[in-house]
Amino acid sequence: MRFTYFKALLLITTVLLQTGCLSTTVVNLTPSKLSRNAESMYRFEAAWESNQKSIQDDSIEGYVVMDEVQYPMKKVQVVKDRWEALIPLNPASEGYIYHLKFDFIYVSNPEPKPNSLRTKHF
Repeated sequence: MRFTYFKALLLITTVLLQTGCLSTTVVNLTPSKLSRNAESMYRFEAAWESNQKSIQDDSIEGYVVMDEVQYPMKKVQVVKDRWEALIPLNPASEGYIYHLKFDFIYVSNPEPKPNSLRTKHF
C-alpha cells in the first residue's frame, strides 16, 4: 500500500513539473485619468503576458470594449507584447467605463480552438 501511495505521488509530481503553471494575463497600462487634447483621440494601452506555449502568437487580437463597441488594438512594434489603440472620445463626457478583450487560438487535439480573455471593467 505504501508503495502504491509513493507511485501516485511520484506520478502527480512528474505531471506538475512537466506542465508547469500556465498563466495568461492582460495588464491595463492606460492611466486612470487622461488629460483632454484638441484631437479628442486618446491612447489606450495594454500588456499581454503569457507563458502558455500552445497559443498561436499570430492569432492574438486585442480590443478595447466601450459601450458595446469593440475598438481594435494594434501591436506596438518596439515593445514585445504591448498593444495600443487610439480611440475618439467625446470631450464633453466626464468618464468612460471600458474593459480589454483579447481573442486568440490555441493548439489543441484534434484541431486548434478559439478562446478569449477579458479584463475587469475600468
